[in-house]
Amino acid sequence: ESMLSRIRAFEYSQKNAVLVPVAALGVGGVLLCWLRSGHKIKTIDMGDGWWGSGERPLKGKEDASIRPFKIETSDKEIEDLHQRLDRFRFTPHVEGAAFHYGFNSTYLRKVVAYWRNQFDWRKQVEVLNKYPHFHTTIEGIDIHFIHVKPSYVPHGRAVRPLLMVHGWPGSFYEFYKIIPLLTEPAKHGLNEGDVVFEVICPSIPGYGFSEAPHQREFDSIATARIFHKLMNRLGFKEYYIQGGDWGSRITTNMAQMLPQSVKGLHLNLVFIARQSLGKLIRTMLGAYVPWLVGFTREDARRFYPFMQKNVYDVLRESGYLHIQATKPDTAGCGLNDSPVGLAAYILEKFSTWTDKSFLHQDDGGLESKYSLDELLTNVMIYWVTSTIVSSMRYYKENFSKDPDLSAHNRIGVYVPTGIAAFPQEIVHIPRVWAKDVYKNIITYSYMPSGGHFAAFEEPKLLAQDIMQFVQKVEQL
Repeated sequence: ESMLSRIRAFEYSQKNAVLVPVAALGVGGVLLCWLRSGHKIKTIDMGDGWWGSGERPLKGKEDASIRPFKIETSDKEIEDLHQRLDRFRFTPHVEGAAFHYGFNSTYLRKVVAYWRNQFDWRKQVEVLNKYPHFHTTIEGIDIHFIHVKPSYVPHGRAVRPLLMVHGWPGSFYEFYKIIPLLTEPAKHGLNEGDVVFEVICPSIPGYGFSEAPHQREFDSIATARIFHKLMNRLGFKEYYIQGGDWGSRITTNMAQMLPQSVKGLHLNLVFIARQSLGKLIRTMLGAYVPWLVGFTREDARRFYPFMQKNVYDVLRESGYLHIQATKPDTAGCGLNDSPVGLAAYILEKFSTWTDKSFLHQDDGGLESKYSLDELLTNVMIYWVTSTIVSSMRYYKENFSKDPDLSAHNRIGVYVPTGIAAFPQEIVHIPRVWAKDVYKNIITYSYMPSGGHFAAFEEPKLLAQDIMQFVQKVEQL
């Protein structure tokens, strides 16, 4: 009897050894089918739009040609600028003001003197024209972009298309330092595997040399759609995309809109809304037991003290946002009429958004990271195109529909994503929070230095991170 019971027990265990895995596979298969059928990845509807003047034409197709474009200037343009700079009215600042009240007026006087007497706009136009510029008409407006291909591609290396999108108050010019690192990495000591790019940098409509929308409600969704159409028009079926500031929002929308076209998304700023009880509790606990809420030590260092870094600093730096999100034309018209006002308004952001400690310096630390030629060239792109007003309107069009920029967070981003977290960025978003929206984070890098204008300030660091991210995606 003892032997028989052992034999039966053995037979029973053998049956279980077969049945349990079979049952598990069956349940798993059913679950997978259910997930695929009932839980398809949500996407943003691509839709369509018309941003030209007047009604959309009923007949005829849009001109889809790609037209070479060249930036030009004239004696008249430069003389007008000089006359306006000559009429600069100096306003003394209070003692010890530094940049606490905004742009320090004594340093502004130095900037204006350099602009008037030493800055060579004709020379900078030549610098801007060193890369190929183009125009093409999409949804009724002319879209400006630069398209830079590598001059030499080593044998066996594939060229990956990369769309890079700027923000405010930047421009396509922000990418001039990083473009050669991405298109000719070997020349600059960046031998990251087999990664070589051709880079496309468009100007957001209403910025620089892209025509401003003539209709209301032109937001990041419309921009994302237009940039997908641009890449398709250039012959690309799949491509990488990268952005910071508004560029982050636009490229995120692109990934949510046509994930099948986006091979990878790389960001140096992440928009994540924090309005939830769960996040509040995690924020409180994270100050004492960061590991319990998924924060790393570096997250805790960058995130706390919470009120100082996430409330007071943000409030201090976001006054412009409230103006631009409500009544942009009022302040904008004044800036469009005064080059000095425009420079003060824009360059102040390149101070404190680059490094918060620059607030305490009389010159805003501007020349420690950039040259005056670089800074004034970016300002001139807004000045000569009269686009400061239309660029400011972009805030109203986006915030009026989505006050905390969180509406699209309910649609996850499933394309491979890389995040470069720069220490001086306006806000820090830990990886554990970024995962709420970006479901497939391949790389998350704590960058050693740099702020909001990453490509402009730390081009090599950003280029390395993009390359490492793309290399990992290509190996998937």
